[in-house]
Amino acid sequence: PVSKNILFFLLAICSIMLNLSCNKDDTTEAPKIINIAAGSTAASQAQTAFIEVDSNFTIVFGEGKFLFTNTLSMDGKNKVIIKGAGRDKTILDFSGQTSGGEGVLISKSNSIRFEDITILDSKGDALKARDCNKISFVNVGTVWSGTPKQANGAYGLYPVLCSEVYIDKCYAYGASDAGIYVGQSDKIIVKSSIAEGNVAGIEIENSTNADVFDNEAFDNTGGILVFDLPGLTKYGNSTRVYNNNIHDNNRISFAPKGNIVANVPVGTGCMILSTKNVEIFNNKLVENTFAGVLVVNYLIFNSKPTDAKYDPFPSGIYIHDNANTLIGSVNRVDQPDLIKDVLTILFLYGLKQPHILIEDRKS
Repeated sequence: PVSKNILFFLLAICSIMLNLSCNKDDTTEAPKIINIAAGSTAASQAQTAFIEVDSNFTIVFGEGKFLFTNTLSMDGKNKVIIKGAGRDKTILDFSGQTSGGEGVLISKSNSIRFEDITILDSKGDALKARDCNKISFVNVGTVWSGTPKQANGAYGLYPVLCSEVYIDKCYAYGASDAGIYVGQSDKIIVKSSIAEGNVAGIEIENSTNADVFDNEAFDNTGGILVFDLPGLTKYGNSTRVYNNNIHDNNRISFAPKGNIVANVPVGTGCMILSTKNVEIFNNKLVENTFAGVLVVNYLIFNSKPTDAKYDPFPSGIYIHDNANTLIGSVNRVDQPDLIKDVLTILFLYGLKQPHILIEDRKS
């Protein structure tokens, strides 16, 4: 009798555990999908979806061109995927935009992922994420049509004040500031992406713990920038730029006057401004006709920054094991005035154009 009671007890326990397991499986929520097809009502459907989704949603844009006249915005969401049928197949077209400062704006959200989609001809920044945690862009394009011009939006991909930023297999063309830009953020990966035809191809600004690798930056004014500016929420530190192909960044700058990026010399492969602990290694730096790597301090642009805690001098800069070739001649006519002065000095003293140039004057 004792053994029979034990058997019944064990069977009861197994039954309870099985029921708990089944109940757990039953309550596991499957991802919810919203499908949006191209058409006259697509823009309103998309904005409704961006407003009404809660966690664990996937918003799927089908093939085709989706026309928007307003910013497409999302605020305070968690665990949402926004995806298309492919970067060249799903186009969010903002060429008719009449209001809003961005094409797509994501704010105060967590675990948001964009993939397989292109944002075209936005009035301002193409795809901005602000105050987000775990923001990802995979196979996303940001494009302004035609020859790059000053009237284009400033930034293509634009995460700012974010943490855990992941950018992979993306494409940026035509931004009047930076094609791929990460600002005032922490824990950043930018990899396997292409930036062409921008003022700055890829820019890391006032950010910490960034890895930029396996990218191609070409036909920009400057290929890859690592900047630290005064008066922002945090200071930059600990960036690695490696295994990139940074070539032919000789495009005449079309940045609006007064923007800090307007000071980037035509023909710059990498530029480091005032930031700390940057390592640049194993890159191909080819035919950037001003310099492969340029290291400068902020005081050459502004001798009196108002931020008392800001250190304008770069430090901890380690440049090594790059393949650096300079074949053509530097462009002098279209350079910022400061750079014209540097080139004049090189010319007067008969010096060759350097692969690595450190400009450390205070004025």
